[in-house]
Amino acid sequence: MVPLNLDKIQSWVDQGRLDPTKPVTIKELAASRCASDIKDGIKLLAGGSERISHPLNIIVSRASAAAIAAVEAAGGSVTTRYYTPFSIRGIIKGNIDPIHSLSSRIDAGEGTEERRVFKNRLPDPTSRKEIEYYRDPAKRGYLSYQVGEGQGPSLFFRTPSTAISVKKRVQSKVALGAENRMW
Repeated sequence: MVPLNLDKIQSWVDQGRLDPTKPVTIKELAASRCASDIKDGIKLLAGGSERISHPLNIIVSRASAAAIAAVEAAGGSVTTRYYTPFSIRGIIKGNIDPIHSLSSRIDAGEGTEERRVFKNRLPDPTSRKEIEYYRDPAKRGYLSYQVGEGQGPSLFFRTPSTAISVKKRVQSKVALGAENRMW
């Protein structure tokens, strides 16, 4: 992951290298040379977060909690999106849409033009660890719409509030047994 601080993005916006009205994706960051040598993705960090003055719509691979809070405090949004090295090369060349895939429901904002047809599409994560990361609403994952109210992003563990406790199950069995007694 290529680390990228918020103050660098803000300085690129101030210099006119990035357009704050359009979504800031890997393609725009690579084209403006704000981030270079992107192989696995970009991690957004909160360095210089006090300098953020424009509401930005940022779509990156990973983001720290402090960076998410700083961008949202300025009126913007952060979305974390899964990328592979192959998809990053395709995005930079212009062969793959940098935002949408079959599973995504990312709102690209008002400054985007109509979606054009691309030859390839972005892949979705396949490992459990990555699926759980991008399903997490706290990490602003693009798959977080799949998580229901009161559920956690984990595919394996249940949220304690939704699972029926063992104690309640035992109590209900005892109550049924007490009703059926003859003596």
